[in-house]
Amino acid sequence: MTTIAIIAVLALLLIIGLVLIVVSQMREKARVERMRRIKALEDGHSLLRRFVDELPNSFLDKALRRLILQRALELAGQLRELNAPGNPKALEDADQAALSALESGQVQGPGEFPMNDQERVKEVRSLLQMLFRFVERQKKAGRVSADAARQHMVNILFLVHRVYAELMVFQAQEHEQAKRYRKAIHCYHLAASELEKSKDHTHAAELVTRYRERIKELNRLAEGQDPEAERTEAVMPNSVNREWEEFIHEEEAWKKKADYDS
Repeated sequence: MTTIAIIAVLALLLIIGLVLIVVSQMREKARVERMRRIKALEDGHSLLRRFVDELPNSFLDKALRRLILQRALELAGQLRELNAPGNPKALEDADQAALSALESGQVQGPGEFPMNDQERVKEVRSLLQMLFRFVERQKKAGRVSADAARQHMVNILFLVHRVYAELMVFQAQEHEQAKRYRKAIHCYHLAASELEKSKDHTHAAELVTRYRERIKELNRLAEGQDPEAERTEAVMPNSVNREWEEFIHEEEAWKKKADYDS
């Protein structure tokens, strides 16, 4: 074999080796991208199911619940098309069944539960925050009209404020039963102030009026209380409110987003 032939063979082998390396890298890149896509779809689907499975039924009207389930069904279908591990077909069937049940008037969810636990309230508020962002993304993607998206977001913001207000009312009632009227008044003030952030919502205005009336009644009780007992009553610690500052700051940003025009 001549020198030229040997060089040609070596060059060919080198080219083949490079092609194999490139093909291998492309396949690995495609595999990684596929797994990344599957993980994103799984996370998105899981979050959507949390909305309908963990939030009280009254938090989601039929239109919003339908929007969530339809999007979940789309994600499950994409998982099936990608041959994702697990059983994406079962997810798709469950989403379709939930959507069909909704259209027939059956609501599948956890029902109502009291907002009397601080950790539960924080978890619910966090879910509502993510739900707000979901609706915003659906509006940008054209899956929901601007007017409908705006109404959904106004309602979600109201719920974010309401669950905290309900926690404060629960604490107020506990203080009231123990005749700690000043503490109860303070809690009602916190509840009313929280709901005033959704002053454009009719139900929020009604609740604020109710809480203000209750504050007047408690003031009368506090004025007739033994002065010595009133002096020994500790002031409500501000630490309760500080735990919610991060949520409040984010909610102010949500309000600005909710006031958009399409």
